[in-house]
Amino acid sequence: MSSVLIRKMRPADLPDCMAILERWNMAPRPATAGNPDPERSGIEIDNGFVAEAGGRIVGTCSYIMHSPELAETASLAVDPDHKGGGVGFLLQQARLEEMRERGIRRVRTETDRPDTIRWYIERFGYHIVGTNPKKHAFSLPDVDRWTVLELDLF
Repeated sequence: MSSVLIRKMRPADLPDCMAILERWNMAPRPATAGNPDPERSGIEIDNGFVAEAGGRIVGTCSYIMHSPELAETASLAVDPDHKGGGVGFLLQQARLEEMRERGIRRVRTETDRPDTIRWYIERFGYHIVGTNPKKHAFSLPDVDRWTVLELDLF
């Protein structure tokens, strides 16, 4: 794999980021009459990062501010051709570093993928604090609950 550059997301990156998220059934969906309360309705570009390799975007992540001290990770996805090469780890490190710089004390993550749950726990020290029901078939369609993880940043 060529070298990977992690940088802040730009508005022009959004189509490529959405395409990667869509490959994992994680692309935000706008609210509609049939789905008035989607899991994610957009990406906060100002809180987002991308991974570039060979001049193209191969990964993305962002986070959502809930309060000055609490944030939630969102939309971490890596192009399948680059999965397992450390891109997700670099993206996660970048957003955690920015959260710490902003004084965020606690970060929450929701995921339905067992490998991802283990990854957050083993690589970053998260702990499971509960579950939340899914609003629709977002991410893994056959799993109806999110596992909720938290990490203290300080």
